[in-house]
Amino acid sequence: MKRLLTICLLAAISLGAFAQDKECKKAQMHEKFQADKVAFLSQKMDLTVKEAEAFWPIYNEYSKASDEVHKAVMDAVGKIHKAEELSDAEASAAIDALLAAQKKENELQSQYTEKFKKVLPVKKVAAFFAAEDAFRKHLFRQFKDKRHPMKPGDKRPFEGRRKPAQKETTDKTQK
Repeated sequence: MKRLLTICLLAAISLGAFAQDKECKKAQMHEKFQADKVAFLSQKMDLTVKEAEAFWPIYNEYSKASDEVHKAVMDAVGKIHKAEELSDAEASAAIDALLAAQKKENELQSQYTEKFKKVLPVKKVAAFFAAEDAFRKHLFRQFKDKRHPMKPGDKRPFEGRRKPAQKETTDKTQK
């Protein structure tokens, strides 16, 4: 009996440690993601020291708020993906939740755009949004490359390709 109790206790401790380890890895991945994003944005935006000192605290607020709103959007999207399992009322509520979260996302972006404009030139604010979009594309490309790794010498689909040359056709009626 003591042996069984000991085994159960060890199993419970191991599962707890595994869950904590998983959360720790998730937190480390998020920190790495944020650090990569900051480095990417810094390079693309070419901020001066003064601009960076004013911009990054506001950006950190924006990023935290944006993450929370994005989570709400993704939760609503997750519910919508299960639409077949939902009643009409639940599906309607999921759609309303998605629209409300997207509206909040847009309002947040507008609110912080004004804050960014107060500490950065407008062109650098535009560069920020362009850099965020480029980072998103960069992440997507990395994810895609991990799923379908390229071999040396491979070209990306549609990269460097041209439309095939049109064959010249002669019209027999013009002779």
